[in-house]
Amino acid sequence: MSDTVDVVDLVSKLLDSGKYKEVLSVHNEEKYASSFKDNCWDMISVAVGKIQDETIVIKPSLYSTCEELLAIIVQKATPEEALLEFIEQVEVAKNDAQFGIVLTPLQQLLKKLSAKRGRSLEWSLNSISTYIENIPTPECQLEGKARLLAECDPNIRRIIRVYSLIPPFYQPFIEELKAPESNVKTKQIIAAFLISLLAIRNGRKFVLPLATVPLQNTQRQIRYYSQTAEKEIKAPATTVTTEHEENQYEESVKNRILEKALEYVSKNGWSVESLSAGAEAAGYPGVAHGLFPNGGGDLIHYFNVKCNDSLVDQMKSWPKDQVKESKVPAKFIENAIVTRLLMIEPYKSTWPKAMAIQALPNNVPNCLATLLSLVDDICYHSGDRSVDFNWYIRRVGLAGIYKASELFYLTDSSPNNTATKSFITSRIRDAELLQTALSLNPVSATPQTLSAAFVTAKNVLGINPLK
Repeated sequence: MSDTVDVVDLVSKLLDSGKYKEVLSVHNEEKYASSFKDNCWDMISVAVGKIQDETIVIKPSLYSTCEELLAIIVQKATPEEALLEFIEQVEVAKNDAQFGIVLTPLQQLLKKLSAKRGRSLEWSLNSISTYIENIPTPECQLEGKARLLAECDPNIRRIIRVYSLIPPFYQPFIEELKAPESNVKTKQIIAAFLISLLAIRNGRKFVLPLATVPLQNTQRQIRYYSQTAEKEIKAPATTVTTEHEENQYEESVKNRILEKALEYVSKNGWSVESLSAGAEAAGYPGVAHGLFPNGGGDLIHYFNVKCNDSLVDQMKSWPKDQVKESKVPAKFIENAIVTRLLMIEPYKSTWPKAMAIQALPNNVPNCLATLLSLVDDICYHSGDRSVDFNWYIRRVGLAGIYKASELFYLTDSSPNNTATKSFITSRIRDAELLQTALSLNPVSATPQTLSAAFVTAKNVLGINPLK
């Protein structure tokens, strides 16, 4: 009995310590060979229990080791006993990764038990159905084009992941049904299972039925389940979508809508109406504007981020002659501010309203984030690599220059915005004086620079009282 405890405990400890080669060689060691075979039942639960949803991404070696260990167990264990344990693991799986890793060894055992296939297959499929039924049913009731937004629901994304694991499991048994001598009972079991995948539960469809559902991480597709007996399914045995990939997919949907919405800003302003029109232009229903809780504020934030990214791409290719100088690289900074301001040109008539929307409490965090990101990028690409107090002074000062220039630009009607360019030049000249102050004795300069930074910061945040 002590040997029994030792081999199971040994495998568990080797997995925990990352000694994966040793794990896969335990069954070949003479002192453990007999005990390994006798205790395959317990080692199944040990291997499956090590798997979490992120294991395949965070610890791929652990995931593949557990897969190989389960395959070894299938070869060493008594098929009937191992089958019961794998069926139980399906029913008690704590996450979708555990559910997925069990399906392949379960399939291999069912293929080995061809003489007892009918009843064993029925138990297995019932357990799989039970697991699926325990997934929370999506609350959203989407019809028509609104169904395109279904994958933004986390429960629907989970259903898609789980459903993608199932066709590779039952495909070999469907292939066997093509043989003339195939068992009628087995046909009925599989047919009932496939129908149950499309069942109506609690008065509504459990998952989008009879539809082609894209899998974002691999661009594979789950075809109609009612047609799987006739069409080849090439999905992998295990498909794992990480939370990061899910978020990327949702962001991709939002970005497509926001990009299209910009085309309607000149007509509808920075509003829910523009978001709704953009959603329809992107192929989604107008109600998709509900994906943006801040309404026009989210659209403005997307525009600001897009412009900041575009400016960074341009600054990377600009000459860096002035950047190497010790003085403030005035021309570089001036060009950066002018370039960024001119990106507003297509929306200049609507920008005052955009600035007002950004000042709303729920939009202030995004507004400040994009402003600070902008000035940080300009400082960085203009050669500022400081890590001292000057870092903060320069960025707060530049933020003040940009916001003042933005206000001036909105009132500028001069040809080619020459007045705005002169205004920016003057403000940067003031910044050069600040740079001179910073080069003074730190003890004498600090009070003045602190005061200037504080006043500028209050101006940027809009909290200075009007006089």
